[in-house]
Amino acid sequence: MSARDESGRTIDQAEEAIQAAMRASDLAELDLLIADDLAFSGPDGAVVGKAADLEAHRTGATRFERIEETLRRTTETPEGGTTETTAVATVWNEGRWVDVSLRWVRDWRIIDGRWQVASGSVTILG
Repeated sequence: MSARDESGRTIDQAEEAIQAAMRASDLAELDLLIADDLAFSGPDGAVVGKAADLEAHRTGATRFERIEETLRRTTETPEGGTTETTAVATVWNEGRWVDVSLRWVRDWRIIDGRWQVASGSVTILG
């Protein structure tokens, strides 16, 4: 049985919500789904926090036209859980749209009554 946050959302529903928020650059939803002390490693190895992640969406530096999930593995622990998601995405990169395969690993915790990403990474698969 999957753990649920105070709204009844499972970790998989939270993963679906963050993907939708990323596609829409929905700052309000991203703010709710990302922990204040986020540490997230990008494809270049740089670690960003919540403020930088939200700012990248706000300014359009990070934009997703498409995220099509091809595989997801979800593991729950007493402390929270992890999603490992592989997807084909169309992202804005250096002034143009690029199709790329990505893998996100997100460590989720229930913080303030809701699932939030506490840490994670994204890597380019090709």
